[in-house]
Amino acid sequence: MQVSVENAPFPAATVTETPRTTSSRSPGSFFGIGLDAGLPDGAYLSLSIRPVSQVRLQLAAGTNTAGAGFRGGLTVIPYWFWFVAPSLSFEAGWCRVGDVNSVITTFFQVPGWMKEYAQQAGYSYYNGHLGLEIGKRWLTWFVHVGVSYVSGVVRMPRPVPLTGVNNVVTDTTPDVVLGREASIQAITLSGKTGLVVHFGGL
Repeated sequence: MQVSVENAPFPAATVTETPRTTSSRSPGSFFGIGLDAGLPDGAYLSLSIRPVSQVRLQLAAGTNTAGAGFRGGLTVIPYWFWFVAPSLSFEAGWCRVGDVNSVITTFFQVPGWMKEYAQQAGYSYYNGHLGLEIGKRWLTWFVHVGVSYVSGVVRMPRPVPLTGVNNVVTDTTPDVVLGREASIQAITLSGKTGLVVHFGGL
């Protein structure tokens, strides 16, 4: 037996699918793990979250090769043009006091005659950077450049021989400790580059 519905008194039901929009996506569910390197920060591993697609919040831990450090920051990405976008970042970080090495003395441009006296250093810093973001979906590579305000201390816990006649150190040259701690403040150019791998539902 065949049943025909061509002349049914009720109109056929139609189902329309509403396209998903970006506003229907769950905010705060897009996380990321990043790795970056630069100065004055150092090398950092970070965890980020995007409450909205234009904002990336970040907490990071790492080292400046002299001591461990921590950093928090905010990156604003106003719009994307294909897979490229400009960005604006503000960050604050801290590096604990550690033994000064060639990386630190090069960045802070310590004069040669001071290197024996700048034995340890620790500092906090504040970055303001303009950047370029490339990627967008699950992987983003970025380059940030700008200025940093650095504030910290320099210590000389170990004695340094006092230079004798004609800058020659002899057996009778006394050992001295000059200023065990001094404060430093500087505004300097800075920058970094890194990758962020995204996961989640945003």
